[in-house]
Amino acid sequence: MYTNYGMEIVRATEIAALTATRLQGHGDQDEILNSTREAIAKTLNRLAIDGSVINDRFVKRKGTFPLPHKLGQGGPEMELMAVALEAHHSAADGLNNSTSYAVIAKKGTLQSLPNLSMYKIVVGPEAQQSIDINQPPIVNVKRVARALRKYTENVTVCILDQARHQQLIKEVRSCGARIKLIVEGEISGCLAAITGEKADIYMGYGYAPESVMVAAGITCLGGYFEGKIFYENDRDREEAREHQITDFEKIYRAQDLVRSKEVAIAATGITDGEFLEGVRFTPNGAVTSSFIARGETRTYRRLETRHFFDYKPVF
Repeated sequence: MYTNYGMEIVRATEIAALTATRLQGHGDQDEILNSTREAIAKTLNRLAIDGSVINDRFVKRKGTFPLPHKLGQGGPEMELMAVALEAHHSAADGLNNSTSYAVIAKKGTLQSLPNLSMYKIVVGPEAQQSIDINQPPIVNVKRVARALRKYTENVTVCILDQARHQQLIKEVRSCGARIKLIVEGEISGCLAAITGEKADIYMGYGYAPESVMVAAGITCLGGYFEGKIFYENDRDREEAREHQITDFEKIYRAQDLVRSKEVAIAATGITDGEFLEGVRFTPNGAVTSSFIARGETRTYRRLETRHFFDYKPVF
């Protein structure tokens, strides 16, 4: 895959982050989400590719700016996935852990998933042989502790702060592990667990489409993922069939969701989060914190970019 694609898509996440942060804390969730989606689509459309957009979770959401099904100026057939603004409620309210993400991969790489819930467990490379989604949370936490050569009390589990996770939180606390609760931003929580910087394991329900972004991160950075889609009724199963899914008990791993190493992922922080720092404005521009990773070489870069609006206006 063309080496510079990662540098191309990080420009899109930077523009999305700069757009979102201008509306940070204004309280209008729709405005900040729509503005950011429009910004990332406009920037990705400049790529010299024939790009197909995969797994847009908001594609059927009324009143939301639609990401085009096709992006790019023509060229190699590629697949794109963009989460222009993860944690858009938090960004609108001025809270932490909002990030912009983009993935590019060769055609046929990214698995299409229905917009349903998925239970996920994510760990870094050192603990990849330890987890089993069919085992109780306590068992998985203790296995990760042994793999990392830590006391159970020193293991940090990242969990979304949701009502459906009350029992999970109770079980994790019962074994003595530390918990980091986040309001939104599951992709950031998963990447934090993969790198081991602010968490050792991510556990709990989230969105199924976001798991493809996490799997792209694992393909580029290492780590391990297991996920299982939660089907509430026949309508959910019918939606899954539209994505060519017929095994409703399937446990997904990274290689099931990203089927090639010809993939690159980029992200830019909007507000300070578990994985990246947010945008900081300066008198004549702004500073963004981003990362880029490439699956074929496992190359991983962190970028601090200084934007000077007098020379290159963004807004």
